[in-house]
Amino acid sequence: MKKSIWILGLCLASLFIFGLNVHAQSNEVTESVTTSYYMTFKTLPLEKEFRGYMTWENFGVVVSDTGEGLFHGVTARCVGANYWETWNWEGEGYCVYNLKDGEKVFLKIKMGGNTGNPVPPYQGTAKIIGGTGEYVGIEGRTEFTSYTMPTSAEGIRQSFSKVKIIYKLR
Repeated sequence: MKKSIWILGLCLASLFIFGLNVHAQSNEVTESVTTSYYMTFKTLPLEKEFRGYMTWENFGVVVSDTGEGLFHGVTARCVGANYWETWNWEGEGYCVYNLKDGEKVFLKIKMGGNTGNPVPPYQGTAKIIGGTGEYVGIEGRTEFTSYTMPTSAEGIRQSFSKVKIIYKLR
């Protein structure tokens, strides 16, 4: 009888310990961050009217609004392409967050908006599509609004984005 109670207690303790770990890993985390980046690009006009294609690459740094979190103090690099016609454009690409521990998180992004001078803010979303090391099973998404700043050098566009990153680790 004492042996059965001891085994039952050990089973309950194990379930409690491992159950908490599984519960902690399945919780969704939301981080609000600001990404500041610069972008290089090449444009290809498609016709005489306002229509074209652009390839781009950007490099940035990410700072969490709280000063902490998985994505605080990391770098980002993205590549992609945009298509525009008249005063509207849409684009997509891929990004990698280079985390402080040397691991990486990968995203596929989509965005779009209106053109103009200055460029108005635009919105986008991203899907977290994977990671390396302990982040292999990461799942999630982002929502962002980007603001284009006056350029400080020809051929470079500077921007910042307010981003909400929602993720969970497996």
